[in-house]
Amino acid sequence: MTFRAKPVVRRAHRPSWETEDRRNLYLNIGFGLVVLLAVLILAAAAGASYYGDHFASVATVNGETITKDDLRDRVAVDGFRLNRSESLVRDELNSGRITQAAADQQLSSINQARQNLASSSLERLIDATLQAQLAAKESITVGEQQIDDQLTKEATHPERRHIWAIEVKPELSANATTPTAEQKAAARAKADKALADLKAGTAWEEVAKSVSADAAAQGGDLGWATKDGPFDQALLDALFAAAKDTPTEVIEGADGTYRIGRVTEIVPARTDPDYQQQISDAGVSLTAYRKAVKADLVRTALDEKVTARATGTPSLMRQVSEIFLQGSPGGTPVDEVKAAHILYSPNGDPSKAKDLPADDPAWKAAEEKANATYETLRKDPSKFAELAKAESDDKVSGADGGTLPWFKQADVDPSFAAAIFAQGLTPGQILAPVKSQFGWHVIRFDARRADASVRIKELHDQALAPGADFAALARANSDGPQAADGGALGWIARNQIAKEQEDAIFATPVGGVSEVLSTPSGYYIFKVWKEETRTPDGEQLATLKSQAFQNWYATEKAAAKIERTNAPPAVTQ
Repeated sequence: MTFRAKPVVRRAHRPSWETEDRRNLYLNIGFGLVVLLAVLILAAAAGASYYGDHFASVATVNGETITKDDLRDRVAVDGFRLNRSESLVRDELNSGRITQAAADQQLSSINQARQNLASSSLERLIDATLQAQLAAKESITVGEQQIDDQLTKEATHPERRHIWAIEVKPELSANATTPTAEQKAAARAKADKALADLKAGTAWEEVAKSVSADAAAQGGDLGWATKDGPFDQALLDALFAAAKDTPTEVIEGADGTYRIGRVTEIVPARTDPDYQQQISDAGVSLTAYRKAVKADLVRTALDEKVTARATGTPSLMRQVSEIFLQGSPGGTPVDEVKAAHILYSPNGDPSKAKDLPADDPAWKAAEEKANATYETLRKDPSKFAELAKAESDDKVSGADGGTLPWFKQADVDPSFAAAIFAQGLTPGQILAPVKSQFGWHVIRFDARRADASVRIKELHDQALAPGADFAALARANSDGPQAADGGALGWIARNQIAKEQEDAIFATPVGGVSEVLSTPSGYYIFKVWKEETRTPDGEQLATLKSQAFQNWYATEKAAAKIERTNAPPAVTQ
């Protein structure tokens, strides 16, 4: 057997050009992948940047997001509204319907609002978002036609009238807060007589100056007003129904004042047909503007529903009295002093005294007057109030016999404070003249008391004692406006007062005294006398109409989960 070797097959070599093409292909594919990756990275960065500029959150309300675009749109809307308000103010000024002083005040408020535009717009968005959520729970909806109607209302310049009023206020007895039936009847008769004189041809200005309680120097001129102006609503209703230069009948206002009105000039209402175009021309999206208008309408609808529920439906109420002490909870307790003073300023001007050189003769003259008064009062302290009214350059306290409020030592001029906080002073003591930056003071020391945080605990213990006279404690100690009436607040319903006070009142057993409530403004103790289911009326009804929604919404907002992601950015329009 013969073995033969297997022939070896020789492979043909690839041409060099084919190998190079393959290498170039791989390089091109690799380069393409790198380019694609770079493009994807750039696209992702651009997308992230775009998202950050437009869709990133600036706040959430119960999990609902408010984006930067939302805020940017709202800033544009609010900016347009401020600009339009400024234009309207300037139109009113140029037409002579408001004074320069009134225009300056309004323009100053508008400029101040511009400085806080981003932050205030964010808060409006937060409120709008939360109120939309609350409206859904209350089955409140706002349709497109309502938005159209509101835009027409915004575009309409309301009718303006130049109005006048003769006012007659019933007289009050000493220490009384409301007039008697006889006093009201006398005021009504006086007003009726004034109207009869006007109808008989007596000049308006003559009657106004002889009869009116207010604005007599201007003949009763109240200026220009719209139908929803800041005047008694019954008077406005009569004036906007009255013919020009014809006096109204006698109208009893909500405040008990009797008024006769007249109109001397009328500017009819007019609607601007280009209003929506002006919005667009200002660079504001009409969609965003309609969204803001819808938010306004939702708030109004919520307000009306909550107020109607609070005022028209019988609810559980409590008859309450309070003791309130002004103070600053959390601070270091410090004593307070009550005093009276007679001030003698150089040249009779306290505002310029600190800029006057100490060797100016006017300082010496003021000191001599103070020394003379001091000697007089040393002999007869009973003349203090009389001299204060006649001679003090502090006209405010002087009109009240020199009486000053309770002071902490840090609240007053150091020299004055050193004098009245000196140890060992006795009530009624006349102090030697003291120089301050305002002039020379003759001072009567009246009393010294502990800090409100100390006194409120003592008063609480006294109020809890068997047989305690809560009304007497309130009259003697309370800083509240009802102190003279024994702290009586009347009937209190839900949403009538601040939530913290409401909670303290409704947590107290009927017939009992609340725990001490500390607030930023001071301390409260409440006495709950009765509990009944009632329908509000009188002053309580007026309070609920003005406060119910505000107090209800404050409670709802405090309970909502609101997160402000960042401080408002510098949003451009």
